[in-house]
Amino acid sequence: MIKRILLVLAVLGGFAVASLWGLHLYYRGQIFNPGDDPAAVEDAVFPVETVTIRPTPDLALRGWWHAPEDGEATVLYLHGNSGNMGDYMPGVAPLVAAGYGVLVFDYRGYGGNPGRPTDEALLADAAAALDWLDRRGVRPGSVAVYGYSLGTGVAVPLAARRDVGAVVLAAPFGSIAQMGYGQYPRWFVDAVLADRFDSLAAAPNVHEPVLIVHGNRDTTVPVTLSEPLAAALPNAQRVVIDGAGHGWDLFETGGTAHILDFLAATLGR
Repeated sequence: MIKRILLVLAVLGGFAVASLWGLHLYYRGQIFNPGDDPAAVEDAVFPVETVTIRPTPDLALRGWWHAPEDGEATVLYLHGNSGNMGDYMPGVAPLVAAGYGVLVFDYRGYGGNPGRPTDEALLADAAAALDWLDRRGVRPGSVAVYGYSLGTGVAVPLAARRDVGAVVLAAPFGSIAQMGYGQYPRWFVDAVLADRFDSLAAAPNVHEPVLIVHGNRDTTVPVTLSEPLAAALPNAQRVVIDGAGHGWDLFETGGTAHILDFLAATLGR
């Protein structure tokens, strides 16, 4: 009898573990939705140099570099969770038009790059991009780190660990776990979530000026999720764009203007 009970418990335990693993994989698929194909240079819509970012000697990531006009600052652009860097040109093009230098790249696992994306892996990729800029002679104080959506979860811990000039966060969240806690029991989220992108934990160590822009009709990352992040950042201003969602309308209805004004005020013209 005891053996039967133990067998049943073992089967149930195995089922529970398998179920949690399946849910873990499901949520990874929600967090990371990379495009398999490399971005086409034609998608850049402005002149670029194709460059290689190396987080490790054996890992090469594709990127695009557009040099700044004389005297202008540089933006390191960290894109969202889907597609490849070519899909984010509507957010990048206004920066180039304003004269800023821009470095944009695909994370590992994105745009045909090798590797497996995780929160720490993407942070290492972004740090390698900063190192690339440093080798090009771009001073850290003249670099703005600009994260959009998932990229904000990379930008905040990056700025907490590295010196930069300013930080822009478009449609940010405090952490992936924070998003999950609003929908599921805490124990469940903690059990299935490995990649937390915990900006709230890193925020007190970000002392550079920070601009948050968020749409009040964002249904992907609700606007309320950026409130605690703004409160945790020592030097942040938060702008809510009325009527804007999570897509390019966030920028077309005022977000881009606020970002350019912020960059001019913090990094100079």
